[in-house]
Amino acid sequence: MARLFLTYVLLITCFLLGGCLDDRWQRGYVDAYVPVYDNNPSLRQISYLPARKTQNGGKLYTYNTYVLQEESDSGLHIISYQNPANPVKTGFLRIPGFQKALVDGDYLYADNYNDLIVVPLKELPSVAHVARVSRAWTQKDFPPFRSVYFECADPTKGTVIGWHLTKVNDPKCRTQFRYYDGYGEQKPRLSAGIVANRGFIYFADNTDIISYSVAQPLSPIQQSRYQTGEMMDSLYVFNDMLMTTDVRGTGGSLYDITDPRMIRYRNMLVNLSSCYAMLPVDRFIYAVPNPAKKMCYPVSSTSLTVNEIKDDYSIVPMSALPFDSAYALALSGTNLYAATAKGVSVVDVSASPTLKRLADKNADPYIDVTIRGTQLYCRSNKGIDCYDISSPAAIKLISKFAY
Repeated sequence: MARLFLTYVLLITCFLLGGCLDDRWQRGYVDAYVPVYDNNPSLRQISYLPARKTQNGGKLYTYNTYVLQEESDSGLHIISYQNPANPVKTGFLRIPGFQKALVDGDYLYADNYNDLIVVPLKELPSVAHVARVSRAWTQKDFPPFRSVYFECADPTKGTVIGWHLTKVNDPKCRTQFRYYDGYGEQKPRLSAGIVANRGFIYFADNTDIISYSVAQPLSPIQQSRYQTGEMMDSLYVFNDMLMTTDVRGTGGSLYDITDPRMIRYRNMLVNLSSCYAMLPVDRFIYAVPNPAKKMCYPVSSTSLTVNEIKDDYSIVPMSALPFDSAYALALSGTNLYAATAKGVSVVDVSASPTLKRLADKNADPYIDVTIRGTQLYCRSNKGIDCYDISSPAAIKLISKFAY
C-alpha cells in the first residue's frame, strides 16, 4: 500500500511539473524537421549591384549623404541625398539572409545568415575588404517551432536556408519548449537589431546578449555572452546601459554595460515593453504606444510618457503628454520627432520631464524616422519623405522619393 501511494504521489508530481509522460524522448522513426542546406558560395557573397526596385522596404540608416534602406532577406538600397531635393538610387548592397544592421562610423555591421559581416562603407562600391565572423548567431540552427524534433544542423554541409518535415530515425535534437512558450506554435521572427556603445557592439542571439569589441572594426572580437532568459524584440543603448524588451510585450530588462565583458542585470521594466516605441536619452526614456504591436491593442488612451532612471536603476514615470500612437521616435538636439499615422509630430524635450508640443505635420502615415544633420527622413509604405528641420516648429518638405 505504501509503495502504491508513493507511485501515485510521483505521478501527480510529474503532472503538476509539466507532464513527464508526455515529455519523454521518442525513439524510432518520428516526425522531425531536417535542415535544407545550400552550398552555393553566392550565399556568403556580399556584392554591390545596380539599383533595383524596392519590394519590401524597411528600416532607414544614414551614412554621409546617403540613406540606406533595408530590403528584408536580401540587403540594402543605397540612396544618394547629395541633392536633397532630388534623391537618386545609386545601387543595391546584396547581403543574402539579411535581417538586421547597424551603421557606426564608416562601417556597416549586418547579418549574413548566421555570420556577422563588416562592410567599410567609405569603400563602396568596392566590397573587397568585407570582414566576417562565422556563426556569430545560432538562431537559424533549429526550426522555428516549439517542442519539435529535428536533425541537428551540420555547418559543414552548407548554410541552413529552411526546414523540411519528414520521418527521422532517432533524432538527436529537439527545440526547447520554454523558448516558444507564449508565442503559439511558431516562434516569431526575431530581429532585435545591433547596437553600439563606446567601441563595442551588442546583439541578441535567441535569449542571449552577445558583445563584440570593434576597436578594430574589421577584426571584431567577442567579449561576452549573457543569458537573459527572454526572447528579445528590441535593444537600446545609452549612458553605458543596455535596455531590452521581450517579444511578448510583457516587459524587459535594464543592464549595466560599463564593462562589456561583464554585462550586469540591474532592473526589470515594469511599465515599459515592446508595446511602445521608445527612445532612451541620458537618464530619461520617452515612450508612446506603438500601433505596429497589434497584440497590445486596443488601448484606452495614448500619451507620450517621460520615465526617469534613478540612481538605484528604478524607472519612475514622471510626466505624460496626450499624443497619437507612434511607430518610431528620433532625436535631434533637444527635439523629439515621432512617426505617426497622421505624419510627423515634433516635441521640445529640453526641459524634461516637462514636454512641449512644437508642431504636427500632416502627411502619409509614417512608420520610421531617422535624422542626419538638419534633414529628417520619414518612411511610409509609398516612399521616403525628406524634411528640412532647421526650424523644428516649422519643418519643410524637401522631397518625396517614391518606391
